[in-house]
Amino acid sequence: MKVGTAWEDFTPSRPLHLLGQMHVRLGQYARDPLTANAVVLDDGTTRVAMVSVDVCVLPKERVDALRAACAASCGIAPESVIIAATHTHVAPCTANLVGDICPDFLETLEGAVARAVGRATEDLEESSLFAGTGYIQQMGWNRRGLHRDGSAGMYLGSWAEGFVGIEGPRDGSVPVIFARRPDGALKAVITGFSTHPNTLEGESFYSADIPGEVRRVLRAVLGEDVGVVYFTGAAGNAAPSIMVDNPKNIQPWRGEQGLRRSGQYLGGEILKVIAEQVEPMPDPVLRHAHAEIGIPIRPWDEHSDFSQFGGGMLEFFERSKADWERMLREESPVATPIDVVRVGDAALCFNPAELYCEFGLAIKEKSPSRVTLVSELANAWVGYVPTPQAIRHGGYSAQSSWVTKLAPDAGWTIVEKTRELLVEVFGEA
Repeated sequence: MKVGTAWEDFTPSRPLHLLGQMHVRLGQYARDPLTANAVVLDDGTTRVAMVSVDVCVLPKERVDALRAACAASCGIAPESVIIAATHTHVAPCTANLVGDICPDFLETLEGAVARAVGRATEDLEESSLFAGTGYIQQMGWNRRGLHRDGSAGMYLGSWAEGFVGIEGPRDGSVPVIFARRPDGALKAVITGFSTHPNTLEGESFYSADIPGEVRRVLRAVLGEDVGVVYFTGAAGNAAPSIMVDNPKNIQPWRGEQGLRRSGQYLGGEILKVIAEQVEPMPDPVLRHAHAEIGIPIRPWDEHSDFSQFGGGMLEFFERSKADWERMLREESPVATPIDVVRVGDAALCFNPAELYCEFGLAIKEKSPSRVTLVSELANAWVGYVPTPQAIRHGGYSAQSSWVTKLAPDAGWTIVEKTRELLVEVFGEA
């Protein structure tokens, strides 16, 4: 199989509004670069480009523009370009939520993605493909805590009065797909992990956060010319925050030291997987299957409780409720693209949600592939997709809002459609 890789820097040189919090922030400087990271695969019959972009989210209209730019620059079919946001909370606004979108930034982003895909296409060369899965015990904890009254809250941890436990599981698996050049040197690494990459979420500068630090660690060991394409896994309810047995709310995986620790820890596990895989895939095939499903917007949760919120968050929920009838009338059902890419005996499964990790685990459990990578926030942005249980418990990311709007069974709909596409590219076996 031929593999090509490239990346482009699109870090702003001036202050722009950031996306990822319910209050306005400006990026005052760059801690580290924001980049578009591309890999192109071609087995002679199928060609697919996959791009990881250091922004919070990419609504469908943004993805459509990026795909069109890629098609114009290198001739690859728009539907064969898969574009996912890494979900850093310290990158410029790309959606109308909080703060203003800068048209010049969108133009810069469009050019960077198109150039990355174009250069990756020019870089195509015969390569050996490998895949494996690691596992880490830290990071990516379930961030929804349960209160003794049955309600749930984001970051309601063991330091809070009435805390009785965590609502759901975590996914500690670390899938890795990588390519070696004919001389054996590493060419490209495709990987990801199921956590919000938000060690720096409240800051006022630009940063790729965990994906950027992982790239830095891997290139320091493997070489500065190695492509690293990081996809954020099903992480709607996962974050680098220790919730249990932490009465003083000490968070060693947050802040500047936490970010460096995260990069070393996750990057180290990825390096371990690469070192373990000595046998390449024999004659790997490339297959791409796509579907678009319409998922209805659910009725407003009449039991929603706003009393736990204040400031910008309270205003956000109140404005969401006021807009709900219009959304039901004009935006339902919501177009939800699902993609599956088979690379030999590995699979990459893409969806546009901030998907709760329970659904990512279910996709992996049902997958016929040896290694399965799940990527959220790909090819559109449909908001959080919580479990029905979480909807009953309430709290941010589960109760109705502009960013949590799909029907309660949306997660299982995504799982089942992904399963159908996996069968399409692998067969029933």
